[in-house]
Amino acid sequence: MTTIQRQIARDVVVVFIVSLIVITMLVMFIGVAREAINQGLGLPGVIRLIPFALPNALSLAVPGTALFSVCLVYGRMSADNEFVALQSVGISLLSSMLPAIAITSFLSIATVGLINLAFTWGFHGIQRVVISSVENIAYGVLERDRNFQHGDLTMSVWGVEGRDLIEPQIKIARANGEPVVIRGRSAQMAYRDDEQALELRITNGSAKIGASASFHFPDTFIQSIPLGIQSKYDLLTAHPSHMPMRDLSAASLRQSEDVYRREKQLAVHTGFSLLTSRCDQIADPAAVTREAEVQSSRKRLHRLGAEMHRRWASGFTCLAMSMIGIPLAIRLKASDTMTTFGIVFLPTILTYYPIFALTLEMAKDGRIAAQGVWIANVIFIGAGIVMMRQLVYRPN
Repeated sequence: MTTIQRQIARDVVVVFIVSLIVITMLVMFIGVAREAINQGLGLPGVIRLIPFALPNALSLAVPGTALFSVCLVYGRMSADNEFVALQSVGISLLSSMLPAIAITSFLSIATVGLINLAFTWGFHGIQRVVISSVENIAYGVLERDRNFQHGDLTMSVWGVEGRDLIEPQIKIARANGEPVVIRGRSAQMAYRDDEQALELRITNGSAKIGASASFHFPDTFIQSIPLGIQSKYDLLTAHPSHMPMRDLSAASLRQSEDVYRREKQLAVHTGFSLLTSRCDQIADPAAVTREAEVQSSRKRLHRLGAEMHRRWASGFTCLAMSMIGIPLAIRLKASDTMTTFGIVFLPTILTYYPIFALTLEMAKDGRIAAQGVWIANVIFIGAGIVMMRQLVYRPN
Protein backbone atom coordinates (compact mmCIF):
# COMPACT_ATOMS: atom_id res chain seq x y z
CA MET A 1 0.00 0.00 0.00
CA THR A 2 1.14 3.51 -0.77
CA THR A 3 1.32 6.26 1.84
CA ILE A 4 -1.95 7.85 0.70
CA GLN A 5 -3.71 4.47 0.75
CA ARG A 6 -2.50 3.78 4.29
CA GLN A 7 -3.71 7.22 5.36
CA ILE A 8 -7.16 6.70 3.83
CA ALA A 9 -7.43 3.22 5.35
CA ARG A 10 -6.46 4.56 8.78
CA ASP A 11 -9.01 7.38 8.58
CA VAL A 12 -11.80 5.01 7.53
CA VAL A 13 -10.96 2.50 10.26
CA VAL A 14 -10.74 5.16 13.01
CA VAL A 15 -14.06 6.76 12.03
CA PHE A 16 -15.68 3.35 11.72
CA ILE A 17 -14.55 2.11 15.15
CA VAL A 18 -15.58 5.30 16.97
CA SER A 19 -18.94 5.47 15.18
CA LEU A 20 -19.62 1.75 15.71
CA ILE A 21 -19.01 2.02 19.45
CA VAL A 22 -21.36 5.00 19.76
CA ILE A 23 -24.12 3.51 17.60
CA THR A 24 -23.92 0.08 19.26
CA MET A 25 -24.10 1.63 22.73
CA LEU A 26 -27.16 3.63 21.68
CA VAL A 27 -28.85 0.52 20.28
CA MET A 28 -28.00 -1.61 23.31
CA PHE A 29 -28.68 0.77 26.16
CA ILE A 30 -31.46 2.92 24.72
CA GLY A 31 -33.16 0.25 22.65
CA VAL A 32 -32.56 -3.23 24.08
CA ALA A 33 -31.99 -2.38 27.75
CA ARG A 34 -34.85 0.12 27.96
CA GLU A 35 -37.34 -2.23 26.33
CA ALA A 36 -36.20 -5.14 28.51
CA ILE A 37 -36.63 -3.10 31.71
CA ASN A 38 -40.05 -1.88 30.55
CA GLN A 39 -41.08 -5.50 30.03
CA GLY A 40 -40.13 -6.29 33.61
CA LEU A 41 -36.88 -8.15 32.97
CA GLY A 42 -35.02 -6.26 35.69
CA LEU A 43 -31.42 -5.07 35.86
CA PRO A 44 -29.87 -8.53 36.49
CA GLY A 45 -31.77 -9.92 33.51
CA VAL A 46 -30.67 -7.02 31.30
CA ILE A 47 -27.02 -7.60 32.22
CA ARG A 48 -27.39 -11.30 31.32
CA LEU A 49 -29.18 -10.34 28.09
CA ILE A 50 -26.54 -7.92 26.76
CA PRO A 51 -23.93 -10.50 25.56
CA PHE A 52 -26.57 -12.39 23.58
CA ALA A 53 -28.08 -9.23 22.07
CA LEU A 54 -24.69 -7.73 21.14
CA PRO A 55 -24.06 -9.76 17.92
CA ASN A 56 -27.46 -8.74 16.52
CA ALA A 57 -26.90 -5.08 17.43
CA LEU A 58 -23.47 -5.12 15.77
CA SER A 59 -24.75 -6.82 12.62
CA LEU A 60 -27.42 -4.11 12.28
CA ALA A 61 -25.02 -1.25 12.99
CA VAL A 62 -22.06 -2.26 10.80
CA PRO A 63 -23.55 -1.50 7.31
CA GLY A 64 -24.74 1.98 8.23
CA THR A 65 -21.53 2.73 10.11
CA ALA A 66 -19.41 1.62 7.15
CA LEU A 67 -21.42 3.90 4.85
CA PHE A 68 -21.05 6.79 7.29
CA SER A 69 -17.27 6.25 7.48
CA VAL A 70 -16.66 6.30 3.73
CA CYS A 71 -18.98 9.30 3.31
CA LEU A 72 -17.09 11.24 5.96
CA VAL A 73 -13.58 10.42 4.75
CA TYR A 74 -14.15 10.69 0.99
CA GLY A 75 -16.52 13.65 1.29
CA ARG A 76 -13.95 15.62 3.30
CA MET A 77 -11.11 14.74 0.93
CA SER A 78 -13.19 15.77 -2.08
CA ALA A 79 -14.25 19.04 -0.46
CA ASP A 80 -10.57 19.84 0.28
CA ASN A 81 -9.66 19.09 -3.38
CA GLU A 82 -7.28 16.34 -2.31
CA PHE A 83 -8.41 14.13 -5.19
CA VAL A 84 -7.73 16.96 -7.64
CA ALA A 85 -4.22 17.20 -6.24
CA LEU A 86 -3.73 13.44 -6.60
CA GLN A 87 -4.88 13.48 -10.20
CA SER A 88 -2.62 16.43 -10.98
CA VAL A 89 0.44 14.32 -10.14
CA GLY A 90 -0.85 11.33 -12.12
CA ILE A 91 -2.39 9.24 -9.29
CA SER A 92 -5.63 7.57 -10.33
CA LEU A 93 -8.76 7.94 -8.21
CA LEU A 94 -9.14 4.16 -8.31
CA SER A 95 -6.09 3.63 -6.12
CA SER A 96 -7.60 5.91 -3.46
CA MET A 97 -10.87 3.96 -3.53
CA LEU A 98 -9.26 0.54 -3.08
CA PRO A 99 -8.61 0.86 0.71
CA ALA A 100 -12.30 1.46 1.45
CA ILE A 101 -13.36 -1.36 -0.87
CA ALA A 102 -10.93 -3.76 0.84
CA ILE A 103 -12.02 -2.69 4.34
CA THR A 104 -15.75 -2.99 3.60
CA SER A 105 -15.19 -6.38 1.95
CA PHE A 106 -13.53 -7.60 5.15
CA LEU A 107 -16.34 -6.06 7.22
CA SER A 108 -18.90 -7.84 5.03
CA ILE A 109 -17.35 -11.24 5.78
CA ALA A 110 -17.18 -10.38 9.49
CA THR A 111 -20.85 -9.31 9.41
CA VAL A 112 -21.83 -12.69 7.95
CA GLY A 113 -20.23 -14.30 11.01
CA LEU A 114 -22.04 -11.87 13.32
CA ILE A 115 -25.39 -12.64 11.67
CA ASN A 116 -24.82 -16.37 12.01
CA LEU A 117 -23.87 -15.88 15.67
CA ALA A 118 -26.89 -13.64 16.34
CA PHE A 119 -29.37 -16.00 14.68
CA THR A 120 -28.15 -19.07 16.57
CA TRP A 121 -26.21 -18.53 19.82
CA GLY A 122 -27.67 -15.07 20.42
CA PHE A 123 -31.29 -16.06 19.74
CA HIS A 124 -31.22 -19.15 21.94
CA GLY A 125 -29.36 -17.26 24.67
CA ILE A 126 -32.01 -14.52 24.72
CA GLN A 127 -34.70 -17.19 24.93
CA ARG A 128 -33.02 -18.77 27.94
CA VAL A 129 -32.69 -15.41 29.71
CA VAL A 130 -36.30 -14.48 29.03
CA ILE A 131 -37.61 -17.89 30.15
CA SER A 132 -35.59 -17.81 33.35
CA SER A 133 -36.99 -14.31 34.06
CA VAL A 134 -40.57 -15.12 33.06
CA GLU A 135 -41.77 -14.94 36.68
CA ASN A 136 -40.66 -11.32 37.12
CA ILE A 137 -41.84 -10.41 33.62
CA ALA A 138 -45.28 -11.92 34.24
CA TYR A 139 -45.73 -10.11 37.55
CA GLY A 140 -44.66 -6.81 36.01
CA VAL A 141 -46.95 -7.13 32.99
CA LEU A 142 -49.92 -8.29 35.09
CA GLU A 143 -49.48 -5.42 37.51
CA ARG A 144 -49.43 -2.94 34.61
CA ASP A 145 -51.84 -4.44 32.06
CA ARG A 146 -53.79 -7.07 34.05
CA ASN A 147 -53.12 -9.47 31.15
CA PHE A 148 -50.15 -11.65 30.26
CA GLN A 149 -49.53 -14.03 27.36
CA HIS A 150 -46.55 -16.33 26.79
CA GLY A 151 -46.66 -19.20 24.31
CA ASP A 152 -49.67 -21.37 25.16
CA LEU A 153 -50.33 -19.55 28.45
CA THR A 154 -52.83 -16.68 28.71
CA MET A 155 -53.52 -15.07 32.08
CA SER A 156 -55.71 -12.23 33.29
CA VAL A 157 -56.18 -10.95 36.87
CA TRP A 158 -58.31 -8.47 38.76
CA GLY A 159 -55.26 -7.09 40.52
CA VAL A 160 -51.82 -7.82 41.99
CA GLU A 161 -50.98 -7.49 45.69
CA GLY A 162 -47.34 -8.29 46.34
CA ARG A 163 -46.85 -11.87 45.13
CA ASP A 164 -50.60 -12.65 45.15
CA LEU A 165 -52.65 -12.58 41.97
CA ILE A 166 -56.22 -11.62 42.77
CA GLU A 167 -59.01 -13.53 40.97
CA PRO A 168 -56.82 -14.99 38.23
CA GLN A 169 -58.16 -16.61 35.08
CA ILE A 170 -55.64 -18.89 33.36
CA LYS A 171 -56.03 -20.48 29.95
CA ILE A 172 -53.58 -23.12 28.71
CA ALA A 173 -53.85 -24.09 25.05
CA ARG A 174 -52.94 -27.68 24.18
CA ALA A 175 -51.90 -28.74 20.70
CA ASN A 176 -53.44 -32.21 20.90
CA GLY A 177 -56.32 -31.56 23.24
CA GLU A 178 -58.94 -29.19 24.53
CA PRO A 179 -57.79 -26.01 26.31
CA VAL A 180 -57.60 -25.91 30.10
CA VAL A 181 -59.24 -22.93 31.85
CA ILE A 182 -58.53 -22.38 35.56
CA ARG A 183 -60.14 -19.75 37.80
CA GLY A 184 -59.36 -19.04 41.43
CA ARG A 185 -59.64 -16.57 44.29
CA SER A 186 -55.88 -16.03 44.36
CA ALA A 187 -52.68 -17.50 42.93
CA GLN A 188 -48.92 -17.27 43.08
CA MET A 189 -46.27 -17.95 40.45
CA ALA A 190 -42.78 -19.39 40.75
CA TYR A 191 -40.27 -20.38 38.09
CA ARG A 192 -38.60 -23.79 38.47
CA ASP A 193 -35.23 -23.67 36.77
CA ASP A 194 -34.57 -27.42 37.02
CA GLU A 195 -37.77 -28.16 35.07
CA GLN A 196 -37.82 -24.94 33.00
CA ALA A 197 -41.45 -24.58 34.00
CA LEU A 198 -43.72 -21.96 35.54
CA GLU A 199 -45.48 -23.28 38.63
CA LEU A 200 -48.90 -21.82 39.46
CA ARG A 201 -50.35 -22.32 42.97
CA ILE A 202 -54.07 -21.50 42.71
CA THR A 203 -56.32 -21.32 45.77
CA ASN A 204 -60.08 -21.89 46.00
CA GLY A 205 -61.12 -22.17 42.37
CA SER A 206 -62.25 -24.38 39.52
CA ALA A 207 -60.76 -25.96 36.43
CA LYS A 208 -62.42 -26.84 33.13
CA ILE A 209 -60.98 -28.99 30.36
CA GLY A 210 -62.85 -27.96 27.22
CA ALA A 211 -66.39 -29.28 27.33
CA SER A 212 -65.43 -32.74 28.59
CA ALA A 213 -64.56 -32.27 32.27
CA SER A 214 -64.56 -29.78 35.14
CA PHE A 215 -63.90 -29.81 38.87
CA HIS A 216 -63.72 -27.47 41.90
CA PHE A 217 -60.97 -27.30 44.50
CA PRO A 218 -61.36 -25.42 47.81
CA ASP A 219 -57.70 -25.82 48.76
CA THR A 220 -54.52 -25.18 46.68
CA PHE A 221 -54.17 -26.59 43.18
CA ILE A 222 -50.70 -26.70 41.57
CA GLN A 223 -50.36 -26.43 37.80
CA SER A 224 -46.93 -26.71 36.14
CA ILE A 225 -46.53 -25.16 32.69
CA PRO A 226 -43.39 -26.20 30.75
CA LEU A 227 -41.58 -23.26 29.22
CA GLY A 228 -38.30 -24.89 28.21
CA ILE A 229 -36.86 -24.71 24.75
CA GLN A 230 -37.11 -27.88 22.70
CA SER A 231 -33.94 -29.77 23.62
CA LYS A 232 -33.92 -32.23 20.75
CA TYR A 233 -32.32 -30.71 17.67
CA ASP A 234 -33.57 -32.19 14.40
CA LEU A 235 -32.60 -31.08 10.90
CA LEU A 236 -36.17 -31.75 9.73
CA THR A 237 -37.92 -29.67 12.41
CA ALA A 238 -35.51 -26.91 13.46
CA HIS A 239 -36.41 -23.40 12.33
CA PRO A 240 -34.21 -22.44 9.34
CA SER A 241 -33.58 -18.92 10.66
CA HIS A 242 -32.00 -20.26 13.84
CA MET A 243 -29.86 -23.07 12.41
CA PRO A 244 -26.06 -22.76 12.12
CA MET A 245 -24.88 -22.26 8.54
CA ARG A 246 -22.84 -25.45 8.72
CA ASP A 247 -26.12 -27.44 9.06
CA LEU A 248 -28.11 -25.75 6.30
CA SER A 249 -26.75 -27.89 3.45
CA ALA A 250 -27.40 -31.16 5.30
CA ALA A 251 -30.86 -29.94 6.31
CA SER A 252 -31.67 -29.08 2.68
CA LEU A 253 -30.67 -32.58 1.61
CA ARG A 254 -32.81 -34.17 4.34
CA GLN A 255 -35.71 -31.91 3.43
CA SER A 256 -35.44 -32.83 -0.27
CA GLU A 257 -35.65 -36.49 0.70
CA ASP A 258 -38.68 -35.72 2.86
CA VAL A 259 -40.43 -33.92 -0.03
CA TYR A 260 -39.70 -36.86 -2.36
CA ARG A 261 -41.03 -39.36 0.20
CA ARG A 262 -44.24 -37.41 0.78
CA GLU A 263 -44.81 -36.92 -2.96
CA LYS A 264 -44.44 -40.69 -3.48
CA GLN A 265 -46.95 -41.40 -0.73
CA LEU A 266 -49.43 -38.95 -2.27
CA ALA A 267 -48.93 -40.44 -5.73
CA VAL A 268 -49.40 -43.99 -4.43
CA HIS A 269 -52.58 -43.03 -2.59
CA THR A 270 -54.01 -41.25 -5.66
CA GLY A 271 -53.09 -44.09 -8.00
CA PHE A 272 -54.55 -46.74 -5.71
CA SER A 273 -57.79 -44.75 -5.39
CA LEU A 274 -58.10 -44.55 -9.18
CA LEU A 275 -57.36 -48.27 -9.67
CA THR A 276 -59.99 -49.27 -7.12
CA SER A 277 -62.52 -46.74 -8.51
CA ARG A 278 -62.65 -44.92 -5.18
CA CYS A 279 -62.39 -41.42 -6.58
CA ASP A 280 -63.96 -39.94 -3.45
CA GLN A 281 -60.77 -40.81 -1.54
CA ILE A 282 -58.65 -38.57 -3.78
CA ALA A 283 -60.01 -35.47 -2.04
CA ASP A 284 -60.94 -36.88 1.36
CA PRO A 285 -59.62 -35.20 4.56
CA ALA A 286 -56.65 -37.58 4.77
CA ALA A 287 -55.60 -36.77 1.19
CA VAL A 288 -55.98 -33.04 1.82
CA THR A 289 -53.77 -33.41 4.91
CA ARG A 290 -51.12 -35.25 2.89
CA GLU A 291 -51.17 -32.54 0.21
CA ALA A 292 -50.80 -29.85 2.88
CA GLU A 293 -47.82 -31.74 4.35
CA VAL A 294 -46.17 -31.89 0.92
CA GLN A 295 -46.65 -28.13 0.44
CA SER A 296 -45.31 -27.43 3.94
CA SER A 297 -42.25 -29.59 3.29
CA ARG A 298 -41.60 -27.83 -0.03
CA LYS A 299 -41.93 -24.44 1.62
CA ARG A 300 -39.38 -25.36 4.28
CA LEU A 301 -37.03 -26.59 1.54
CA HIS A 302 -37.28 -23.18 -0.17
CA ARG A 303 -36.63 -21.43 3.14
CA LEU A 304 -33.57 -23.56 3.81
CA GLY A 305 -32.22 -22.76 0.36
CA ALA A 306 -32.79 -19.04 0.81
CA GLU A 307 -31.37 -18.88 4.34
CA MET A 308 -27.72 -19.39 3.41
CA HIS A 309 -27.90 -16.75 0.66
CA ARG A 310 -29.84 -14.45 2.97
CA ARG A 311 -27.06 -14.37 5.57
CA TRP A 312 -24.29 -13.84 3.05
CA ALA A 313 -26.25 -11.19 1.14
CA SER A 314 -27.13 -9.41 4.41
CA GLY A 315 -23.47 -9.37 5.38
CA PHE A 316 -22.37 -7.94 2.04
CA THR A 317 -24.74 -5.01 2.53
CA CYS A 318 -21.62 -3.24 3.85
CA LEU A 319 -19.82 -3.55 0.53
CA ALA A 320 -22.93 -2.79 -1.55
CA MET A 321 -23.69 0.44 0.32
CA SER A 322 -20.08 1.56 0.38
CA MET A 323 -19.70 1.02 -3.37
CA ILE A 324 -22.48 3.59 -3.80
CA GLY A 325 -21.30 5.87 -1.01
CA ILE A 326 -17.69 6.32 -2.19
CA PRO A 327 -18.37 7.82 -5.65
CA LEU A 328 -21.37 9.84 -4.46
CA ALA A 329 -19.38 11.40 -1.60
CA ILE A 330 -16.61 12.34 -4.05
CA ARG A 331 -19.12 13.82 -6.51
CA LEU A 332 -20.91 15.91 -3.88
CA LYS A 333 -17.72 17.62 -2.69
CA ALA A 334 -19.49 18.70 0.50
CA SER A 335 -17.51 19.51 3.63
CA ASP A 336 -20.65 19.03 5.74
CA THR A 337 -20.44 15.37 6.68
CA MET A 338 -24.06 14.99 7.78
CA THR A 339 -25.33 16.56 4.56
CA THR A 340 -23.28 14.11 2.51
CA PHE A 341 -24.36 11.20 4.68
CA GLY A 342 -28.03 12.20 4.54
CA ILE A 343 -28.05 12.62 0.76
CA VAL A 344 -26.36 9.24 0.30
CA PHE A 345 -27.90 7.28 3.19
CA LEU A 346 -31.63 7.93 2.77
CA PRO A 347 -31.89 7.01 -0.94
CA THR A 348 -29.66 4.00 -0.33
CA ILE A 349 -31.78 2.67 2.55
CA LEU A 350 -35.08 3.44 0.82
CA THR A 351 -33.93 1.58 -2.29
CA TYR A 352 -31.82 -1.29 -1.00
CA TYR A 353 -33.94 -2.75 1.79
CA PRO A 354 -37.31 -2.88 -0.07
CA ILE A 355 -35.61 -4.75 -2.95
CA PHE A 356 -33.86 -7.08 -0.52
CA ALA A 357 -37.07 -7.78 1.47
CA LEU A 358 -39.07 -8.44 -1.71
CA THR A 359 -36.54 -10.85 -3.22
CA LEU A 360 -36.13 -12.63 0.13
CA GLU A 361 -39.87 -13.28 0.42
CA MET A 362 -40.01 -14.47 -3.19
CA ALA A 363 -37.07 -16.82 -2.58
CA LYS A 364 -38.72 -18.22 0.56
CA ASP A 365 -41.91 -18.92 -1.40
CA GLY A 366 -40.01 -20.53 -4.27
CA ARG A 367 -41.11 -17.92 -6.82
CA ILE A 368 -37.47 -17.16 -7.64
CA ALA A 369 -34.25 -19.09 -7.14
CA ALA A 370 -32.55 -18.79 -3.76
CA GLN A 371 -29.73 -16.83 -5.45
CA GLY A 372 -32.28 -14.06 -6.18
CA VAL A 373 -31.63 -12.73 -2.66
CA TRP A 374 -28.44 -11.20 -4.10
CA ILE A 375 -30.33 -8.96 -6.58
CA ALA A 376 -30.15 -5.83 -4.41
CA ASN A 377 -26.41 -6.34 -3.80
CA VAL A 378 -25.72 -6.90 -7.51
CA ILE A 379 -27.65 -3.75 -8.46
CA PHE A 380 -25.81 -1.59 -5.93
CA ILE A 381 -22.35 -3.02 -6.59
CA GLY A 382 -22.91 -2.74 -10.34
CA ALA A 383 -24.11 0.86 -10.03
CA GLY A 384 -21.11 1.64 -7.82
CA ILE A 385 -18.67 0.21 -10.38
CA VAL A 386 -20.26 2.31 -13.13
CA MET A 387 -20.03 5.50 -11.06
CA MET A 388 -16.45 4.76 -10.04
CA ARG A 389 -15.51 4.17 -13.68
CA GLN A 390 -17.02 7.53 -14.61
CA LEU A 391 -15.03 9.24 -11.87
CA VAL A 392 -11.79 7.61 -12.99
CA TYR A 393 -12.14 8.20 -16.74
CA ARG A 394 -14.43 11.25 -16.76
CA PRO A 395 -13.80 13.05 -13.46
CA ASN A 396 -15.51 16.23 -14.58
